[in-house]
Amino acid sequence: MERSNPPAGGEKIILTGMRPTGVLHIGHYFGVIPELLKLQNEADRLFLMIADLHALTTLEDSKNLAENSLILANTYLAAGIDPSKTTIFIQSHVGEHAELANIFSMITPVSMLELNPTYKEMRTEHPKNNNLGLLVYPVLQAADILIYKATHVPVGKDQAPHIELAREIARRFNARFGKVFPEPKTILQKESKILSLHDPKRKMSKSHKEESFISLLDSPEAIRKKMKIAVTDSGKEIKYDEKKKPAISNLLTVYSLFLGKEIKEIEKMYKNSGYRDFKNDLAEVIITGLTPLQKKYKELENNPEQVKSILKQGALNAKQTASKTIETVCRKVGFLA
Repeated sequence: MERSNPPAGGEKIILTGMRPTGVLHIGHYFGVIPELLKLQNEADRLFLMIADLHALTTLEDSKNLAENSLILANTYLAAGIDPSKTTIFIQSHVGEHAELANIFSMITPVSMLELNPTYKEMRTEHPKNNNLGLLVYPVLQAADILIYKATHVPVGKDQAPHIELAREIARRFNARFGKVFPEPKTILQKESKILSLHDPKRKMSKSHKEESFISLLDSPEAIRKKMKIAVTDSGKEIKYDEKKKPAISNLLTVYSLFLGKEIKEIEKMYKNSGYRDFKNDLAEVIITGLTPLQKKYKELENNPEQVKSILKQGALNAKQTASKTIETVCRKVGFLA
């Protein structure tokens, strides 16, 4: 696929990333992966960061951090991320992120960070991790973005305030030391339509019960079991109605995404069937849909040195840009060369 033309005035440079917290679930598969595959063909440069430094803000135990970083890298690559198009790297492997964040912290008012709504939410969700890193999370995030002079950042609604903070930090630096950074634009990602199998009033999340989500690496047996006990609504009609039948509506959404058919078509398929047949069939559709990714993932898992090599090269490529930015920043700030 040909890349789209860059916007007037320069390249389209995109930075995005995710914290390595373990295996992704199907909500990520349809919410994050398609957008990444699209962006790697549209952007002039796409930096895909495995945000292990950010993961430390809420981790009480980091013993699985390296393993989880490889899991996320394997998942990206198995899903179709192409290292020849996308710079995929580990955040902590590019020290310039932390260096720029430290400089940014000198021009960022504490009051501005304390008013960040995401900080307030995270502090409530993680009372044992009310650390400095949690407060300055947006400062490091601003450094992640601006170290590559990213023009666009894809985020969900909950992260949008962080991009505005990054824009404000860029403005503050430029006003004080001279123009260096662009003000990145937000690309609002579509919210995942997939809800919990246990409670269809909540988004699917790994922080909920094991049976409430389907992991991308779940075995066929696990998927069948989870689908068998997935909650349903009163009545036996297979019909999409978010208010009256939220559980079945959620399962119809999953079915539609995996099968690539409109929900109305699936409703017709099960016009004279009950929940049992519907859920049994849906389990098989999910298993079939995940098989190619799981097969590729297994190949990568069995060859960790290949994946580490890709990440190492990605970090080297990222450093080429990051080091130039830091050189400029240090000169502008007035550090002795």
